[in-house]
Amino acid sequence: MKKVVFMGDSITAGFKSLSQFPNVKNMGIGGYKSTELIPLVKELRLEQPDVLFLMVGINDFLCNKRYWPHGYTIPFDKTYDVLLDLITTNLPRTKVYLSSILPMSGRPEGMLVEENIFGFNREIDVINQFIQQKAKAYKHTYLDLNTIFKKDGLLNKDYTIDGIHLSELGYEVYLNTLKALEPTLFI
Repeated sequence: MKKVVFMGDSITAGFKSLSQFPNVKNMGIGGYKSTELIPLVKELRLEQPDVLFLMVGINDFLCNKRYWPHGYTIPFDKTYDVLLDLITTNLPRTKVYLSSILPMSGRPEGMLVEENIFGFNREIDVINQFIQQKAKAYKHTYLDLNTIFKKDGLLNKDYTIDGIHLSELGYEVYLNTLKALEPTLFI
């Protein structure tokens, strides 16, 4: 049985249905950004997973938009690259899936003013193009969840509890997508 690790932010942390699979470890931590995942590569290396699913970036994006009082800007293109370099160097035999950032459909908690969510999603699409390019450059696999979860330019309201995080149905769709992609991992 292959060892599988999920690494990411609150969207990954909320993927509770993964606990039914004894070969899967969820290393998602709410609020985490690419900068905070970098030190976790040491723990990830100890796990020596056969397969890694990485999803990070929405918190970097919202931090850079100043929706949380972190007080700094994250150069996502650089921190994501460092994260991938560390993963690739330390886990050369691990099959890595780089997941797209999900679109948004509502106002993030902590947002001080109403913003154009469609504009945000266009910016997220650009970030996802960057992630896709990085997948190709590092010889990893890009997992386009954005397209699956998007409806009329927004995160499908049936799949979210607050416009960013997934609902139970959203996680069901996520798991079914992964099962179709790698059926032998989730038994």
